[in-house]
Amino acid sequence: MTSSNQTNMIGHNTLATVEQFWKALEIWNGNPHLVNRRLCGAIHLYIGKLSSSQIDNKILVSKLRDVNLMSDTSVNDDQIMQTLQGAGIKTEKIVDTSEIGVYIYIKKLLPRNSDKFQPSHELAILDKHKNEATFIALQQACEEPNLSPHFPYSFCYEEEKRNITLKIGNDIKSASVTWLKEQLFPKIIKWADTAETGEKENTGLVSASLNLVPIDKYCQMYQHLKKKYGAEMVKIWPENTDPLKFVYEDVAIATYLLLLWEQNRLQKGISNTYQTFVDLGCGNGLLVHILNSEGHQGIGLDVRKRRIWDLYPSTTKLQVQPIVPSAESLFPEVDWIIGNHSDELTPWIPIIAARSSYKCKFFLLPCCCYELSGEKYQRTDSSRSQYMDYMDYIYNLCNTCGFKTEIDRLRIPSTKRICFVGGERNYPVEEATKIDIIIKEFINSKTDQKTEEMDERHLSGVENNIKSDWLQHYKIRENEEKVRNCTRLDRGLIEELVILIAKHLLSKWQPKSIDSLDGTERMWNAGGIMSLEELASIIPKQKRMELKNECGGLQTLLKNNSQVFFVNQGHVQLKMPSVQAVPQKKKIVSKNKSRMERYGNVTRKQKPCWFHVNHPDGCPLKDEDCSYKHQGP
Repeated sequence: MTSSNQTNMIGHNTLATVEQFWKALEIWNGNPHLVNRRLCGAIHLYIGKLSSSQIDNKILVSKLRDVNLMSDTSVNDDQIMQTLQGAGIKTEKIVDTSEIGVYIYIKKLLPRNSDKFQPSHELAILDKHKNEATFIALQQACEEPNLSPHFPYSFCYEEEKRNITLKIGNDIKSASVTWLKEQLFPKIIKWADTAETGEKENTGLVSASLNLVPIDKYCQMYQHLKKKYGAEMVKIWPENTDPLKFVYEDVAIATYLLLLWEQNRLQKGISNTYQTFVDLGCGNGLLVHILNSEGHQGIGLDVRKRRIWDLYPSTTKLQVQPIVPSAESLFPEVDWIIGNHSDELTPWIPIIAARSSYKCKFFLLPCCCYELSGEKYQRTDSSRSQYMDYMDYIYNLCNTCGFKTEIDRLRIPSTKRICFVGGERNYPVEEATKIDIIIKEFINSKTDQKTEEMDERHLSGVENNIKSDWLQHYKIRENEEKVRNCTRLDRGLIEELVILIAKHLLSKWQPKSIDSLDGTERMWNAGGIMSLEELASIIPKQKRMELKNECGGLQTLLKNNSQVFFVNQGHVQLKMPSVQAVPQKKKIVSKNKSRMERYGNVTRKQKPCWFHVNHPDGCPLKDEDCSYKHQGP
C-alpha cells in the first residue's frame, strides 16, 4: 500500500479488474454494517440512474437537506425522484446497475445502538464512467461520534495503473479519517482482490442476511427485546453455557420470528390472532419464554430439563418429552414447528411439519449435521465444507416435503447462521397423499430399513400415511447427558495409567542438567517423546476399553493430567515442572461468578507435586520454586 503526497489520499496497487473493484464497492454500498460496527444495516430508499454524467454534488446534497425529506419515515422513491427533479437533476428509477452510467443511492443508515445514535442518511454516487464511488453524509455536520463520516470520501480505480485510491479532503481532521484508512480501505482492497474467487460459504445458498424481514424493524425490535429480556437473563443464567452468546442469540432468533410472523399476519389480513408453535429440542427454553411472553401460544419440548426452566414464570410452557419421528410426534393444531439447533431432529423438522397438517409451517436453524437415522451426516461433495454440503441436503429435503422453502442468514453470534423457512406449499391440498408417498420414499432411500406400512389418518381433511414409528430403531438422546471426559474413571485406574505411561516415557533417557539442593549440578531424566498410538498399545486391552468409553480416551486422560504430560499433535512427553508464578487476583469474566470466586484464589501450591513423589530423580525444582507442594502427604 502506497501513500500519495496528499495527507488524506492513500493508494494501493492491485491485480483486481475494474469489475472486481465495482463488486467490492457494491458490497460496501449494500452492507456497510460488515465494516462499520456502529451500524445494524442500511436501507436503500432510492436507486436511480442520472440522465447526465454531470452532477454538482454540493447542489444535490443541499437540496436533499433543505427539503428535510430524510426525516420522513414514510418517504417513498417517487417523492425522492420529485425532489431530485426540483433540484434540476433528472433520474430514472432502476434496479440493474451493471451498465456504464452514473447511479445514485439514497440510504438510511440504521444504528446498532439506538440509545447512542439516531438513524442517519447517506448519498452514494457511483460513477462508472470515471470508475469513482463517492459517499456523502446527508445529515448536517456535527460533532463526533457519528454513524458514518460527516465528510465526503471517494474510492477510485485507475485501470491503466491497476490502482485503487481512497480520497478525502486535505483539511479534514477527524478520527473517521483514521478509520477509513486503517479499517475500511483494506477491506475494500480485500473484497476487490477476492471478488472472483470468494469462498463458497459466502457465495453459496445465501450471502446477505435478514432478507425475509425488514431490517429497520429488526433493529428496533432487537434493541427492545435485548433490554427487556437480555440483561436480566444474563445476570441470573444458571447454565454452564456462556450467556453472552446464548442469551443474545435467542433474543435475535426471537426477533426474527416475531417479525416473520407479523409479516405473515399482515399478508393474510389477520390482526387479532397470533401464530401458535412448538419448539422441538428447545434446550434452555429462552426462545420459548420470549415468544410466550410476546403473546404467542406455544410449548417447548426437550428430552432433558434444564436448570433455568425453574426460573421462568408459569406462562412459559416447557415440557420434558423425547421426540421420536412417529404419529405421536405430529402437531396438527400448531401453526409453526421450530427446530433451533435441534441436532438429530434437524432433518425430521420439515417432515414433521409436512405430515402435521397442510397449514403447518416450519423454521429450521441447523447446527450439527445429522442424517434421518440419527447418525452423523457424511458429506457427498469433498470440495465443500461439511456444513455447506449439509445445507444443500436440508434445502433439498425441505423441497421434497413440498414446501416453498426460503433461505436466510441470521445475525447471531454463531458461525452456523443459515436458516430455512418453510411457508406455503408447492402443491395443492388435493395432492397431499401423493407428497406423503414421496416423503416415505425419501426416508427409505436415506435409511437401511423400511418404514412402517401406510395407515389412513385425517389431518385437515387429507389422508396421510402416518403409522407408529416412521423409522425402526431410531436412537434418541438419553434423558440424562452422560459425562464423558475421563472424570468418572476410577481414581486408582487413572493413577495406575499415569505411572505406566510416565515410566514408558522415562525409559527413553533424555538427561537435563539441573541444580541440586546443595548447589551442585545433577542430571535429571526428562524422558522421550512418543506417539499416542504407541502409548495406547502398552495399555492392557480391558483398560483400553474403559478409556474408549470415555470421550477422547487416552488423549483426554493425558490432558486432564497436564501437570505431568504435554500433548501436542498426537505426541506426548513429560512436562517440565515450572517455577511458581506470583499469585494474582483473577479477573472475573465468567457468568458463573460465584464458582469463579470459589476457585479463583485456590493456588496450585495446595496440590502435591507428582514429580516429587513419583519421578526417580524427584522434582527438578526447589520446593519454594515449584508450583506444587513438596512436603506433607
